[in-house]
Amino acid sequence: MGHCITAIILKGCYEKAKAGEFDLVGVPLAPGLTLFHIDIYYTEYWQRRLGSKRFLETSFNGDAITFPSEYAIAEIMMAITGEPEPMFAIIQTDYFGGAGQQFAHVYRGGKNVDPAGIRTINQALNYLGVTAQSGKDEFDTAGLSQVRQQPDHLDKYADMN
Repeated sequence: MGHCITAIILKGCYEKAKAGEFDLVGVPLAPGLTLFHIDIYYTEYWQRRLGSKRFLETSFNGDAITFPSEYAIAEIMMAITGEPEPMFAIIQTDYFGGAGQQFAHVYRGGKNVDPAGIRTINQALNYLGVTAQSGKDEFDTAGLSQVRQQPDHLDKYADMN
């Protein structure tokens, strides 16, 4: 079975109506975490719309070509939480039948908390406070194994760029 998503995982509370203004639909995960599906087209659109010129720090080179790094992501997280430095991860998976790749970074506001150290989703989830349950890893404990693909509502952003 495949698993192909790009998303933000927010730690803490957010305003649902404000998230809706950014076309974000929250998917509850482990207690205190919410997933928001995004993709590179979504982040490029909001980068332009918000007039952002900066980018988030990443340590991925060519191996994560579509990993979103637009600073608009941090601006949106600040807007929907009302916090100047919300804690969130950006994650990306592309697996089928056990083969594939994943990427993750954790940010506090617009700053990468550990650019060289946190690179996997389990590391990011652990940093966000997820403790693996017996017989599971952080990925399964958080509920990410149930979120396997991107929602259709993001398709429109490919046409907006």
